[in-house]
Amino acid sequence: MVGFLIVDKPKGLTSHDVVKRVRNLLPKSVKVGHTGTLDPLATGILIISVGKATRLSEFLLKRDKSYKVKGILGLSSPTYDVDGEIKEVECKEAGEEEFLKVLSMFRGEIEQKPPPFSAVRIRGKRAYELARKGERVELPRRRVKIYEIDLLSFSYPEFELLVRCSSGTYIRSLVHDIGIELSCDAVVSELRRTCVGNICENEAVPLERVIEEGVERFLRPPEEILGFPTVKLSKEEETLFRNGVFLKRKLPKGYYSVLSDEGKFVGVGVSNGELLKPEKVIAT
Repeated sequence: MVGFLIVDKPKGLTSHDVVKRVRNLLPKSVKVGHTGTLDPLATGILIISVGKATRLSEFLLKRDKSYKVKGILGLSSPTYDVDGEIKEVECKEAGEEEFLKVLSMFRGEIEQKPPPFSAVRIRGKRAYELARKGERVELPRRRVKIYEIDLLSFSYPEFELLVRCSSGTYIRSLVHDIGIELSCDAVVSELRRTCVGNICENEAVPLERVIEEGVERFLRPPEEILGFPTVKLSKEEETLFRNGVFLKRKLPKGYYSVLSDEGKFVGVGVSNGELLKPEKVIAT
């Protein structure tokens, strides 16, 4: 069993909770993983890797993401969302025009600091583990890209945004930073991941349906989710590819989903224009 599930994660579950529930539907020998964490508060696309597709997760982790997020100005939380301990903060009422001016500051490449309660590792431990113990968590700033940030609605103190961003962007930090720029603070009240790369929410299946109807019904082949151009191999080429041999193929540079002559997924290859190099091979 090799493939991916496009799950619509419900609110209240961690990404690990979803993986565990999918794993419980399968034989113990089948590996299950995910390709990008979602907070318990968040809903939306969570791509689950099944079987040997777990070895392909790296190709999805770095894809751009899209989100719809609702925020509230005038509130503060150590988690930067309503799941944390909420406190009211002094805040001058902002108008929509002022809010839009601030939003424009966050388009393009920006620096942001991950929330103290995040999955970033510090000295081998997750930041949230240290934060829960009351330890001070000082995370380094990172550069991320905000390709689009559009205001969907604004009625002070509440607002809703559509954000398309690079992998590694923390939407909770983005909302918090917008609040700080308004000499205030803000927390996330709702968050939904709508797209991972070209895979969007219309393709996602509610977790309840996966549990009720089974994994195999919704399992999608690796080449379909990876979205790389495909290249078919002869049986002789397939044997060579599986043994790590570079194949002479004039192809545009980039990654390829490699298929057998029967159309079965063999692995991922990368072309330099003249040779096709085995990057990840799925054992038979």
